[in-house]
Amino acid sequence: MRAELIIPYNARCHKTPAGSPRRGQYPPHNQRTADMIQALSIAHLALAAGGLGATPVAETAAAPAAGIIHDPEFLILEAQHGERWAAEDKDLDARLEALREKHGKRPNIIHIMWDDMSYGAIGHPMLNKVSGYSSPNINKLAAGGMTFARMYSEPSCTPTRVAAVTGRHPVRSGMIFPIFPIHQMGLPGSEVTIAEVLDDSYHTGFFEKSHFGDVEESYLHNQGYDEAIFTLYNQFAGQMFTPEAENEFFTVGWQNHAWDKQYALDQDFRVLDWLWAVEGFEGGTTKEISTPSKFQEYVDFNAMTYDRVKGFIRKHADDDKPFLLDWWPNVLEMFIDAPQETQNGTKSSESFARLDRQVGEIVSMLEELGIADNTLIVLMADNGPMKEIWPDTFPSGGIFRGGKNDFLEGGVRVPAFAYWPGVIEPGQVVGDIVQVTDLFTTFARLGGKMNAIPTDRVIDGVDQTALFLNGDGHGRRDYNFIYQGPVLSAVVKQQYKRHFAGAAPGLAGKGFFDLYKDPREEHPLMAQFLWAWPAFDHMKARHEAMVAQYPHTPVARTKPYAGIERL
Repeated sequence: MRAELIIPYNARCHKTPAGSPRRGQYPPHNQRTADMIQALSIAHLALAAGGLGATPVAETAAAPAAGIIHDPEFLILEAQHGERWAAEDKDLDARLEALREKHGKRPNIIHIMWDDMSYGAIGHPMLNKVSGYSSPNINKLAAGGMTFARMYSEPSCTPTRVAAVTGRHPVRSGMIFPIFPIHQMGLPGSEVTIAEVLDDSYHTGFFEKSHFGDVEESYLHNQGYDEAIFTLYNQFAGQMFTPEAENEFFTVGWQNHAWDKQYALDQDFRVLDWLWAVEGFEGGTTKEISTPSKFQEYVDFNAMTYDRVKGFIRKHADDDKPFLLDWWPNVLEMFIDAPQETQNGTKSSESFARLDRQVGEIVSMLEELGIADNTLIVLMADNGPMKEIWPDTFPSGGIFRGGKNDFLEGGVRVPAFAYWPGVIEPGQVVGDIVQVTDLFTTFARLGGKMNAIPTDRVIDGVDQTALFLNGDGHGRRDYNFIYQGPVLSAVVKQQYKRHFAGAAPGLAGKGFFDLYKDPREEHPLMAQFLWAWPAFDHMKARHEAMVAQYPHTPVARTKPYAGIERL
């Protein structure tokens, strides 16, 4: 006998016209949601019971007959709000169609994402005064659009980037940590990217830092992008494997003069022959374009790709098809030799001032080309600051505690903004939870390609078009799962957060936080949150039951650099 412990009462109730709730009834259009929640309820109890007389997950959490497969937490929200959302969606569809008729095509989409910045450094002149950063153009863009107060990334760069293009937590594709030379791994070809979803309906371009790996199936032009110039690894690989880096003590033991002079037997331990950046077009060849042996070559590559970004916009501005542009720049230049122009005066603040100018140039270009009012720009950092080389990377101080690779808010809550003149109301600050995976689903909706999202796997991204177009309070997510590598370390639900990492078995410990009262997560509570102990347990178990039904895809592992024409 199983008790129904994990389906919230409101999710199992549907009000009759008279207003009285009837247990177990759903609106007809939510029947699929109801069935899935019930199945996962039984499945998760089976997991929690350790299999004692429980029905196997495969028999209970069957895939829905049609439609996107979301995490159970979204299904619970859909059961409660589905009718209202459906009505809202009709209005959104009408507005999007009116925009398409006005401009003759669907909106262009530009996603700009940079590395390692703490929340609260940019976006407003007051924040610049506190942080010493200079971001007048992004501040202007934020004032003219939307600032996200609760944008969640993944804890480090490769995972966040994979989440953005696939709409799935990176643990689902094995892409759980940043990839360096030569890891011999990458994004599986079976993953479906936003470029593949938009497909022939959009021109798709990717420029600069991908960090998706060094195996052939992970190359961006093999993952749906029409045109791509991208780094296989990150910006540190482009700067740190150089004599300048070792001379400045950013790299230790790489050059052969630093090897153990008497006892080093393995002459192949260090990576001396590797590739960094390549260029490719869908269906075409892959060519090495830069592997810096000195810092200036890294700088030159970044300048070249920025020129290509501008060229991509100009080339497709008047086309019948819109464009998707993912520009993920290598912002940080560690060996800048130029006068300081920011109050902060670090390598990161000086590098970011350059990016801010470039953002201003791109917005001006869109206005000059007459396409600004049909172009959505989303800007964000990919995770919190890298504290290990403070102060030369982005600042570690701020509203939140933690940094890159932490499950604390400072590791995963990032500065983020959206700008779409005439569509997104200016001056908005939205408090709804957004997760980076949501961009995948939202971009698909804006591109009219929701039907191209795969339905044979879990899609974590939630369509947030209503939030973008209708503003604060119209988000469709009140939860977030925070992974560190393969480990589910914390869960956020509304303003509350529970740390699972490091928790001892048995009675729930002091790992609960109210993020409004304690945004730095410095005062863990327990007794005050006894009501939340089972609620968070159920969230975690439902999520894990879904993983059992839709297992993770192994990361792609094979020979590196296949198919690349060397310089």
